[in-house]
Amino acid sequence: MNGVDPKHIREYLAGLELADVFEVEELRRTPIELKLRQIWSLMTSADLLDDEAGRESGIAEVRERWRRIRRAFP
Repeated sequence: MNGVDPKHIREYLAGLELADVFEVEELRRTPIELKLRQIWSLMTSADLLDDEAGRESGIAEVRERWRRIRRAFP
């Protein structure tokens, strides 16, 4: 074995189980209005990804900036 202690693995898995339980409880306590606002935000932000031409020009601009930085600081 490569130094992995079974005790640490059990503790890690127990922590994951606690996190799962906490997440489920948090979801149950969250009001439906908040859940709907969150999903609405996700869906409207997806519209930002539709502008492929704008995104490509932004990517090109960022790449050019990094090229200039690398030339300035070799």
